[in-house]
Amino acid sequence: MAMNGKPFRWVTGIFAVAFVACQPVSTATPIATSSTIILILALPTDTPTPQFTATELPTLLPTPTVPASVIELEGTEVQPGFSIIKFADVYRPTAFAFDELGRMYVTSFDGNIYLLGDLNLDGRADSQTTFAAGYYLPLGITVHIPSGDVYVSHQSAITVLSDTDADGKADTRRVLVHNLPTDRHQNDNLKFGPDGWLYMGLGSTCDACTELNPKSATILRFNIDTGASEIYATGLRNPYDIAFDPLSGDLFATDNGRDDLGMDVPFEELNHIVQGGNYGFPNCWNAQDQPGCESTISAVAFFEAHSSVNGLDFYNGAKFPIEYRGNAFVSILGSWLKPNVQTGIQRVILDKQGDTYAGSTSWFIRFPEGVMPLPLLFGPDGALYVGDYINDVIYRISYGIP
Repeated sequence: MAMNGKPFRWVTGIFAVAFVACQPVSTATPIATSSTIILILALPTDTPTPQFTATELPTLLPTPTVPASVIELEGTEVQPGFSIIKFADVYRPTAFAFDELGRMYVTSFDGNIYLLGDLNLDGRADSQTTFAAGYYLPLGITVHIPSGDVYVSHQSAITVLSDTDADGKADTRRVLVHNLPTDRHQNDNLKFGPDGWLYMGLGSTCDACTELNPKSATILRFNIDTGASEIYATGLRNPYDIAFDPLSGDLFATDNGRDDLGMDVPFEELNHIVQGGNYGFPNCWNAQDQPGCESTISAVAFFEAHSSVNGLDFYNGAKFPIEYRGNAFVSILGSWLKPNVQTGIQRVILDKQGDTYAGSTSWFIRFPEGVMPLPLLFGPDGALYVGDYINDVIYRISYGIP
């Protein structure tokens, strides 16, 4: 049994899963750090706003201030003005999705799908029910709009759940896909594309081998009306999460590299996915300059080797400062394979270059030791939700006071 790059193993009595990822280029310096709950106030300036005519130049402007923020996770470093609070307690969350009512669906390592609501809109879940149960290793979930059907990716299959009587519990289910190849990895998260197809990452059956099943180590897509399926892209060892850039409609995927080349190779990746593209696994990595890699596609951004880049989403809201719009955000889970890996959330600024992109990375959030973020997703409220896989918590990150 395996998940996201490493087989499960018992570690000091705790059932653990190892993930993998690469070296970020850090350009931002978080300055708000918590050793307890911290309230950072935006202090008003005593300097009045200067008055001037169109022919005058201002000689003095008020000092910009940062909105107040709250940091509830001890030891966390965040960008100025951002708050991080606990949204909910959920056992080992693996994926998120929101419906049209703003409710959050969460897949859990315990095999359940939970439905969470924030009825009083205070940024914390105040209702939690079990929407469905009995799914082995559910690693992906998405909601089809407008039908409201919930699609769950669990080991070797995709199941469609419906709540026909609107009581917050699934009462019908059907299998859309089954008998997908699994071993070291399995089918991961899934999202609907702008074209209406359902896209999903499917990991490799091994650490580094030639796959026997052509569906392994790929991005697949499915027509939910006809049942047709096809391989969309290949050469991806474990594409744990995928996301469509809402501005361009382009598809991106995280990917975790092989483990047998040492602690510094290969880097973890963010890839721009194009139909028919080959991303190199198992024989090509990093700059893809190995022999035989001429027709493969290199990643658009790299992260520390074996650090496990997983969750992925794009910001397209109006609640963060404008410079964050269009950026990708990825979760860095960490690793039991490699010690002292910094975990957190990385921000990726993508620069369009012809038919592809070049990405620059920086830390958006650095988590303290022992925090392992896995799923992340922007909610309809404009906040970023992040699941701590090892500590059974979902956090909500917002700008200013929550």
